[in-house]
Amino acid sequence: MRERTSTLTGERVRVYRTVPARVIGWTMVAGAAVLTALTAVDLASGAGGGLAWPVALVVAVAAAAWALFLRPHVELRTDGVVLANIVTDTTVPFAAVEEVTDRWALEVHDVEGRRFSSWAVPVRREWARRTRIDDFAETTRRRGSGGITAQGVADEVQRALQRWRLDGGQLTAVAGEPSRVTQRVSWSSAAVLALAVGLLVLAALG
Repeated sequence: MRERTSTLTGERVRVYRTVPARVIGWTMVAGAAVLTALTAVDLASGAGGGLAWPVALVVAVAAAAWALFLRPHVELRTDGVVLANIVTDTTVPFAAVEEVTDRWALEVHDVEGRRFSSWAVPVRREWARRTRIDDFAETTRRRGSGGITAQGVADEVQRALQRWRLDGGQLTAVAGEPSRVTQRVSWSSAAVLALAVGLLVLAALG
């Protein structure tokens, strides 16, 4: 990637990851644990042949759970935001933020006109037509009951951005070298996924 290195040094405010992602991810991990136990029972009983598929399946399920559901997250700090997706990590300092939107997911636009979105915080889907009572309920129910959605997280990022600017962060950034967005590949996630695919291919060929 051509981005310059930029490191956030501010305090961590919050980490966002949707409840469905956590439920699905840990359910898949539990399934992998069950498969591991069954494989261990087969080994203990002497049925060692034909275990390539079970072992590959355990690794593949665990890898998919971690890479697709448990690893992706958004980390909000006092001086910027980190978007951790499946195999990429994008660090966006507030000095480089032009706009925060939530059309398709949590989206951060930088001063160069580029848009970076988060796999971990999608937009809320409306499965039924909204009514007037829904609009009224949204103004009266307790804060946070709507779950982690792109709109809610975008609002919190926007508030943190405004707080950073009011505290003089923007003036400090202008005085020094402008901060840039840092985007890099997460080699650990890529390696885990590659290992899972490789084991599945070896099991199929064997």
